[in-house]
Amino acid sequence: MAPVILVTFAGRQKRMEILTRYVHSAMDAGIIDEWHVWDFTRSQEDHEWVTREFGPVRFMGSDAPYQSKGSVAPNQPLRLSATITNDLHIAIIPNGGGDDYFELVVGGWNNSHSALRKLPRSGLTHFDRDGVPALWMRATPGILSPGTPNQIVLNVDAAGVPSLHVNNVAIGSWSELDISAGASIMVRGGWGASLELGNVRSRIQRFVGNPNEHMPYWQAYHFYASRLQAFSDSIFLKCDDDIVYMDLEKLSDFIEFRRTNPKYVIVSANVVNNGVCAHWQQLAGSIPEAVGHFERPPGGFGGSLWQSAARANELHDYFLQTNSKHLPLPSKVIEWQERQSINFIAWLGKDLVHMALPKGDDERALTVDLPDLLNRPTAIYSDFTVSHLSFGPQEQGLALDHLIGAYDELMRSSIAA
Repeated sequence: MAPVILVTFAGRQKRMEILTRYVHSAMDAGIIDEWHVWDFTRSQEDHEWVTREFGPVRFMGSDAPYQSKGSVAPNQPLRLSATITNDLHIAIIPNGGGDDYFELVVGGWNNSHSALRKLPRSGLTHFDRDGVPALWMRATPGILSPGTPNQIVLNVDAAGVPSLHVNNVAIGSWSELDISAGASIMVRGGWGASLELGNVRSRIQRFVGNPNEHMPYWQAYHFYASRLQAFSDSIFLKCDDDIVYMDLEKLSDFIEFRRTNPKYVIVSANVVNNGVCAHWQQLAGSIPEAVGHFERPPGGFGGSLWQSAARANELHDYFLQTNSKHLPLPSKVIEWQERQSINFIAWLGKDLVHMALPKGDDERALTVDLPDLLNRPTAIYSDFTVSHLSFGPQEQGLALDHLIGAYDELMRSSIAA
């Protein structure tokens, strides 16, 4: 059976903790096989939470900062499988405190040289190396292969002397370094080279995107599209980090519908607080006029719900008070030809051949431009309900604490049941 991979662009801790419980429950039930959490956080506090909460790092953009990757000690080497074209950076941070660390650059200078530097620990947080002399450097032409994962072994002998092998080639050994007490290891790419780490077995994996990009999500689609052979048999789910309700009993049905209906480019869940879904929910009589009028958003984008915290509050409160926790659409499947919000969607791995999205608006690309190019519609699946907390314009005036508290209570009762 095709593996099911959930992709989430993370992450705001206060909003994402509820989703985390639902996903863990779905994974425990065998409905979801892997969770890929992409760190597109905007605050250091959220970045630290994502780093602590989610699995080992698998991928880092070329501008991503150092990430922890194990340790070394005498006769306890570190082994890495690293897919990277140039500029693999390895930080060796000796145990026992101290103000400095050592930085190995493998395949720097356009994959022509490797070097060792000594830096203050503040150097772990930035890329500026101007004026920093190398303790050691040698020519290593073509040391990193672009055609296969590079096998990296950092060893420390009984005397505390580190040495490095890359693809079974001895790169260097540094007797002036004393790592007899062991060291923590961090890694990153750099200078245009992203880094993918192999041998990551965890079902929850962390992907660190390049920071400070306005619309960074193309990085995730490009990652999967450029690894089509590995992912073409998978089924992908993508959800926002602020999905605060998920009907776990219907999730398998949604996945099966996605698997057996390949004509749709993407399939959306039936989303609470989504302008297009709210329009169809009201047409079906699932949302009374007393809750508000939910018009068809022009071209599927924006609209009065998207703009209004008050309307979002009213809709969430209405949904929370329903017994069924389901707002049916007029039919089981709504075929759709316009834009829609991609709060919770699914696509087939074989369609990744079309999904190396350019930088920019991934929502428009997936729901307007790509369906038009392929002459294939999108769809909304009525029987699987999720609730999406908020859009950006709704933030001012959203009853955040009230809603998170209510959805947290619903989650606990839903999972316990």
